[in-house]
Amino acid sequence: MKWITWVLLLANLGVAGFFVGRDYWPQTEAEQNAPLNVDRLSLRSQSASATVEKSPPTRVARLETKSLCVEWRGLGRDEFSLVREQLKALAGERVMSFTEVPLNTRIWVIFPPLPTAQAAAAKLNELAAAGVQDAFVVKDAAWRNAISLGLYANAEAAERRVREVEGKGVLGTQVEVLPRKGTDFYFVIRSEDADALKSLDAIKQAYPNSQQSRVACRS
Repeated sequence: MKWITWVLLLANLGVAGFFVGRDYWPQTEAEQNAPLNVDRLSLRSQSASATVEKSPPTRVARLETKSLCVEWRGLGRDEFSLVREQLKALAGERVMSFTEVPLNTRIWVIFPPLPTAQAAAAKLNELAAAGVQDAFVVKDAAWRNAISLGLYANAEAAERRVREVEGKGVLGTQVEVLPRKGTDFYFVIRSEDADALKSLDAIKQAYPNSQQSRVACRS
C-alpha cells in the first residue's frame, strides 16, 4: 500500500509544478503581438467609410447663354437718326448692342495702310513693277496710305481680283465691305436678355411703317 501512496504523492507534485511554472514559460510571437482594441478599430474604419459614401459628388453647373438678334428695317432717314439715339439710351440701361447695316454695299480690295506716304508710294511702284494695274494710294483719313485695288459689286468679283494680284506675287491684300453712296441702313440689335429685346416693341409704336423681325445672330 505504501507504493500507491508514493505514486499519488508524486502525481500531485507534478500537477502542482505544471501550474506554478506555466507563468514563466516563453510566449510565442503571435501571443506577444496580439492586436489591441480590434473591435474599436473596426468601428472607426466602418464610420469613416460611411462618411465618404454619404458625401454627395460635387458638380459644377455650366450656364450657357445664347444671343438673340432682331432686325429693324423700314425706317426713314429722319426716323433712323431718332431710333439710333433711343437705342443708345437703351444700351446704356440693358446688356445689348446694335449695329447699322447698309442695304446696298460694294466690296473694296485694298493693300492695308502703310505707315507713311513715302512707304505707300514705294509700295505702289512695287505693284506696278509686278504688273498690277488700276491701283492708287488712298488719301481719305480713315484709310490713308492704303493702296486701292478696286471696288466691286459683289464678293465673287472681288475674289477674282485678289487671286489675280496674288498670281503676280502680291500677298496680304484685304477685302472690306463699304456702303454704297446714298444707301439706306437698318439696325441689327443683339442681346442675351430676351426682356431687353421685348422693350423694343414699346419704342416701335412711334414708327408704325417699320418692321422688326427675329433673325439668327451672325458670328
